[in-house]
Amino acid sequence: MESVEEKWKRYVKITEEALKRVKVVDPLGEKLLDMCRRYVEDSKYFAERGDYATALAAISYAHAWIDVGTYIGLLKGDDDQLFILGDQSGAKREV
Repeated sequence: MESVEEKWKRYVKITEEALKRVKVVDPLGEKLLDMCRRYVEDSKYFAERGDYATALAAISYAHAWIDVGTYIGLLKGDDDQLFILGDQSGAKREV
């Protein structure tokens, strides 16, 4: 069974890869990515202090912001292993 620390390390890799590959489609997407980056930094802060449960929660929030952005069309991702792929035409969804 994977420990919380191991899971955190795996999720950080996935989220950092998603950050490298995601494209901004709409200026609001940049705001989502800013929140994402802040959650990544918070996650690392908690991990450095050994609080992997909180670190895992923070990295999960980080990736969730990317997923929200790709789903509603503010961001564009190209890999269904990294992103929840919404409408890849770039058109924003009504929420």
